[in-house]
Amino acid sequence: MIRAVLFDMGGTLDGDGLHWLDRFAALYADAGVQLPRERIRSAFDEAERRAAVDEEIATSNLEAMVSRHVGWQLAHLGLTLPTPAIVDGFVGPVRRAAADNARMLSHLCARGFRLGVVSNGCGNVDVLCRDLGYASYLSTVVDSRRVGLYKPDPAIFIYAAARLAVPAPNVLMVGDSFDRDIRPARSAGMATAWVEGARPRDCPDPALVDLRLRRLSDLPSALESVAIGVGVPRS
Repeated sequence: MIRAVLFDMGGTLDGDGLHWLDRFAALYADAGVQLPRERIRSAFDEAERRAAVDEEIATSNLEAMVSRHVGWQLAHLGLTLPTPAIVDGFVGPVRRAAADNARMLSHLCARGFRLGVVSNGCGNVDVLCRDLGYASYLSTVVDSRRVGLYKPDPAIFIYAAARLAVPAPNVLMVGDSFDRDIRPARSAGMATAWVEGARPRDCPDPALVDLRLRRLSDLPSALESVAIGVGVPRS
């Protein structure tokens, strides 16, 4: 039976299966900047590298975090685009999705699930959870930078289950990344829900997925439809 649900943050609880890189690529295109994807990827990876060790980001809310990330990207690309426009274009959809996601978390809490987040974070995942209105529904927040464990190591999922005080076979992991969320969570013994996003994606291994979601807010009804829930044995 599933007694707890763990969520990824980036691409999952801050959206519906759309990776940060893809969001930034779309924003640059909207700003009239046509760049090869590999250049955007290079700038994004550099920003990610700096964010992972930056002390200011470790205490930043969403806007402050994205602003620093965008600044590093633009510097790497040698561009002088107005940073606030890119930041606002990124943050707006996240906050709209967060309103739906907070209602979804509230619904799952009311049904008796223990909830948590496990993320390859920059030290500020707990700050983001408060900022987006999720914190009151969560029993644990596991930030890789804080605990020294990183996806796709199954150990971070086992650690998160222990923090929830729920055995791994009774935990459902919800994430958008097949390789960083689905595979390692299943290898840790958890059930899995893959947030594939609005556009269908090829599933690398359907045997590893218990639920496929287009929108994260569909999770409560999906759990009911397949009879996975508190006190309900998995088939």
